[in-house]
Amino acid sequence: MPRLTQFSALGPVIGGILAQFLGWRSIFWFLVILSGCFLVPFALTVPETGRNVVGNGSVPPQGWNMTMFEWLRARKETKSAANGLTRSDTAQSRGRRLRWPNPLKTVLIVMEKDVAVVLLYNSLIYTAFYDIMATIPSLYAEIYSFNDLQIGLCYIPFGCGCALSSFINGRILDKIYKKVAQQVGFTIDRKRGDDLRHFPIERARLEIIWPLLAVGLSCILCYGWALEKNANLAAPLVLTFLIGLCVNGAFNILSTLVVDLYPQSPSTATAANNLVRCFVGAAGTGIINIMVDHMGRGWCFTFIALVCIAFMPMLWVELKWGPIWREERMVRMDQKKEEQQRAHEMEESNLSSAQSTESPEEAMPQTGEEEKS
Repeated sequence: MPRLTQFSALGPVIGGILAQFLGWRSIFWFLVILSGCFLVPFALTVPETGRNVVGNGSVPPQGWNMTMFEWLRARKETKSAANGLTRSDTAQSRGRRLRWPNPLKTVLIVMEKDVAVVLLYNSLIYTAFYDIMATIPSLYAEIYSFNDLQIGLCYIPFGCGCALSSFINGRILDKIYKKVAQQVGFTIDRKRGDDLRHFPIERARLEIIWPLLAVGLSCILCYGWALEKNANLAAPLVLTFLIGLCVNGAFNILSTLVVDLYPQSPSTATAANNLVRCFVGAAGTGIINIMVDHMGRGWCFTFIALVCIAFMPMLWVELKWGPIWREERMVRMDQKKEEQQRAHEMEESNLSSAQSTESPEEAMPQTGEEEKS
């Protein structure tokens, strides 16, 4: 499926143009204006989609969950016509309130063995990817004596590779998913969605990642030595295109797998993925310039590539043990749901018993005094 990683490479191009002609402060003014231009139509038109607020879309949003157009329309109509709710719908709408987010759920996902393996390796190749991006300004200025505009333009091949990988990988993943489903006799349900509990989703997602990692990590190694030897500009530009195509494609695949492993809470799984990879990526990009200074360009990127290669067996571990760990997690979740259901039934039973044993004095109306009077 297409992702937005390519904009990480498009940003430096725009930033280079602004910094070169208008100064570095113009970058922040540009971001403020662009964010405002996005926020206004977003607040006016984008409806609430949280299932705990609007359900499957049949329950109208309430209060601040409305868009501006919905709020204005509701003010013009009568209360019943504006809400369009029956009594049961109103109760359902009031019951669906936005809960305060619990960050501990993200940590719990990270602690799951099958998810942790994918998150850790995804964070490593994510760090390698951003190490390339972070060092382009300093290295290209040092080697080729480029200004801000020229450095920004050097991100174009990188961004093209990222954009191409997002579209190509999504289609290839869909084809492999259908092929694996056909091999195991799995019926794809496009209307209600697929239950992946007994489907080898690890195999369907990781089948294509091996050639991408082989080419991408080889290009990272060659990229370092091309810069070490002050090669012609065409060499690092071609290599960055291939790195964007392959390495970006690899961590897009792993990011998709993270959501597939935790389909009951995809937003929390995505948050866990962002937490781990951004934490590791921040540490990696924070020390990359120090590594280049002390190790040299060639050996620095060789070390990064070798680290990613050394941890590649983690993906084999995911293929072999991931389905077992995933099933263990599903069994635990089923047991937890059963316990909650039993606790709820017991609570209702106790409430019914308390009502049935209510004293006659409390249950019958006291009319004696009224009759005497």
